[in-house]
Amino acid sequence: MSSIDLTGKVAIVTGASRGMGREMADAIIEAGGKAGLLSPDVEELNAAVAEITKARGPGKAIALPYSIDDYAACEMARDKTIRELGGLHMVVNNAALGQLNVVAKNATDTSINFWETDPSRWSQVIKVNVVGTYNMCRAITPHLIAQKWGRIVNVTTSLGTIQRKGNSPYGPSKGAIEAETLIFAEELEGTGVTCNSLIPGGAAATAFVPKNFLTDRKLVDPKVMRAPIVWLASDLSDGHTGERYVGNRWDGKLSLAEAAKGALEAPVYRAPQGSQQASREWNKP
Repeated sequence: MSSIDLTGKVAIVTGASRGMGREMADAIIEAGGKAGLLSPDVEELNAAVAEITKARGPGKAIALPYSIDDYAACEMARDKTIRELGGLHMVVNNAALGQLNVVAKNATDTSINFWETDPSRWSQVIKVNVVGTYNMCRAITPHLIAQKWGRIVNVTTSLGTIQRKGNSPYGPSKGAIEAETLIFAEELEGTGVTCNSLIPGGAAATAFVPKNFLTDRKLVDPKVMRAPIVWLASDLSDGHTGERYVGNRWDGKLSLAEAAKGALEAPVYRAPQGSQQASREWNKP
């Protein structure tokens, strides 16, 4: 169990019916917080909430049976969470569609040339991953700003995955979320709301990968997301924004400050020194 106490903190975790999302939601609750678990897969979602409630006690987890590609649904998720859990302090944008959404059914590999993809399926991944992340941030951020404290955590992926050939549209979608993270963090400066990205540190053992990968490759355990998400949800991460953390680099044997420092990775996009300031000057009225 984490040494961090999240009593009084409430989060929405998207894509939380299984895998990394479920682990992060459960970790927040284990640390004393509450969480709304969001997923359009109602049956799986209800089962996850029931199991977490059985393990952690009643009144700590609720089901949010919505899809993030619908902005109105994101607002409903926000309102339900505040109403039933008594507040809202954090959103973890974990929900996403992967390459299995665009490759052939029962594929043993997720690689596909961009000119061979179905345009409607390609755009659906972008809509869920990029627009959906924006939708959740847009729906929740005014509430976070009003209370002068909040957390946005966007789950992205490694640089190699973002730019790997055959990995479109998933790679580009995660690259776009990395850009969203940096932009949102800068726009939120001084509000008390932070925005960071978190990655597992390799292909995770989730439904995102073909079943044969589960035996043919060494995959990252989704549990690596638990410790960093609890730290990011806490007051200990105050002032940390626009940063990128790697779950499997978190060393639980270290102090929390040292573990966080060790898990910190340079942003995927790093502007040349001086160019960011020049951009700010250019955009002044």
